[in-house]
Amino acid sequence: MSWLARTSALYSLINTADLLDGLGVDTSGVDLDRYTREPVLTALAQRGGSTAERLREMTLAGYTPWLLDSTDPSECDFDTYVHQFSVLLPPGLAMADRRRRTPAAGTWLPWVSKLDTRACPLCIDALDTDADIAVMMAHQYPMLTSCTKHLCRLEFCAVIPGRLVFWDRTPAGSDEHAPPIPVPAVVAEIDRRTAAAMTSGSVELVAGRVQAAVWFRLLRTVVDEVSTPLVRTGWWAKPLSAIWKSTGCSRPLRTSWVPFEQLPWDEQANVLFAAATAIIAVENDEITASGADACLLRPRRYEPVDPGTPPTGSRSPVPTRSAWDGVIAAIDAAVAAARVDSDAARSLFGFARTGCRTEEDVDELAYAFVELGIRLDWD
Repeated sequence: MSWLARTSALYSLINTADLLDGLGVDTSGVDLDRYTREPVLTALAQRGGSTAERLREMTLAGYTPWLLDSTDPSECDFDTYVHQFSVLLPPGLAMADRRRRTPAAGTWLPWVSKLDTRACPLCIDALDTDADIAVMMAHQYPMLTSCTKHLCRLEFCAVIPGRLVFWDRTPAGSDEHAPPIPVPAVVAEIDRRTAAAMTSGSVELVAGRVQAAVWFRLLRTVVDEVSTPLVRTGWWAKPLSAIWKSTGCSRPLRTSWVPFEQLPWDEQANVLFAAATAIIAVENDEITASGADACLLRPRRYEPVDPGTPPTGSRSPVPTRSAWDGVIAAIDAAVAAARVDSDAARSLFGFARTGCRTEEDVDELAYAFVELGIRLDWD
């Protein structure tokens, strides 16, 4: 909608509806930031300077199936998405409590809350005076709480297409908005990974690279785990309590029965702060994580490979040679020469004849020479 609003402003149109009316497709009752139908994308691409693929990336549908399985709530299962992993808590712990947070079927999308315009005040301030003011799609969803460039909290605002922005935190009677709020290092690190997942499709963890879909589901699992009431976690209440204590925030009471996406924005930010703290603590081996998938946040152990026994000899032993091998080679060479040289033939016949004792032996020798192709009737 940010792009559509700026495009409408270029044509001096009052609102985006005026722009969409000329496309010849029905857009009534459609949340274009969530899902824009292909005919609308095609029509906009034909009339503008962006491709349909680039426009799709400006919608929530452009992040499927990494961020969510579908933009249709009926195709998103809460239990599968949120509880297929376990990190801090054992897989079967506090299942009854988890069911309390399960929303009604067909009403839930992961990470999707009521859209409110958010932006980074320092990014807006850095724009040239004649530059269009735009907001990023990813900043409108709660999985990001900070600007990964300036490490400050995203702030709510109202943007008039192109030139003006009004910040919610602007003090009364002032033209300047309040100073940006820096975010803790753990939040900045988790937001950096989330931004990388949205732009590159993967995230580098200490255990290695994981696909973006794994990261978003893993993060959503930790969000749910830190929302579990301590009375439901038994022995694991101690590390959960330490996590919340280190954030300096109290756990919002509504997290016990309301899914993360339905919490107010400030409470969502606190829960994400606790989740970020937990993930970094697990990676630094500062807390005990008993989930089946905590290994994704720990360095892989060095496991030396047995070099084996070095070979003592060739697998195919070289056959032993004897002096007789040389004799056979010499005889072959002499026969070859005798076939083409009369002197060689006579010499070979004379040598072989020394072993003949009777005339029959001489005749058999002569017959053998004929069989070998050696002539004895040279002129």
